[in-house]
Amino acid sequence: MELFRLTIDFAFKAVFGKNPDILLAMLNSFPQFQGQKAIKSLEVLNPEISKELEDEKLSILDIKAEDLEGNQFLVEMQAFPQSEFPKRALYYWAKAYTRTIGKGKQYSKLKKVYSFNFLNFVLFKTHKKFLSTYILQEKELKTDLTDDLEINIIEIPKFVKESNELKEELDYWVYLLRDSQKLKGETMKVLEKKNPKLKKAISELKTVSLDKKNREYYEMRRKAELDYNTNIESAFKKGLSEGIEKGIEQKSIEIALVMLSKNQSLDFISEVTNLSLEQIKSLKKKK
Repeated sequence: MELFRLTIDFAFKAVFGKNPDILLAMLNSFPQFQGQKAIKSLEVLNPEISKELEDEKLSILDIKAEDLEGNQFLVEMQAFPQSEFPKRALYYWAKAYTRTIGKGKQYSKLKKVYSFNFLNFVLFKTHKKFLSTYILQEKELKTDLTDDLEINIIEIPKFVKESNELKEELDYWVYLLRDSQKLKGETMKVLEKKNPKLKKAISELKTVSLDKKNREYYEMRRKAELDYNTNIESAFKKGLSEGIEKGIEQKSIEIALVMLSKNQSLDFISEVTNLSLEQIKSLKKKK
């Protein structure tokens, strides 16, 4: 049986959205939650997957959760490349932040919102690290304006470790996200032996992957991803082709102008440049 690819948002939410203990274990593998800073408990606020999924093929399948102190967690798997993703991440963080207090409440009641964005594409080409954490700080002094904002970007394609190179707890989770579809044999055993929650995550993934209805949803989301990538590739090729054609035409015009200055015949210029007689006549008038 081929396991679902966890970089498909449906599979990601089906495993982590319905199992708060697995989500908690994965988040606690991040550097900011080590030791005494570990998240003690987590409640997923939107565990169910929308029934309108079939009509919303590119809808956002995020996970919203809350800890015992009321701090909010936004967790999302994003498969589709987006150049404006940083603005989008900030926008969703802002929406969640404003909802942590009701009308008439004091600003002191606002809760911290953690944003975890798992990307199956490279967003930042200027550095190689796969985890980037953004906070609000004074530019020179590096002092915090507030610690209420934290946006984490996890660029999965930048994670290049193999199973025998995994060291940190986070390595194991990102490896699982990246290679879930290929897990088998000894590699699967390595992850399952690491800790009980990794083992449970793999078990849940197996269960989810076996369900016929889940398979339909999964294939639909995968098709949406393939369609998106195909459209992007087609648009790129079209733009490249049009650019080449435009460049060739521009070069032909330059050659034609030189030949006109040498009083070459219009028919000869057309034969050499592949420009029409009408185009050449138009160039001659503009001279």
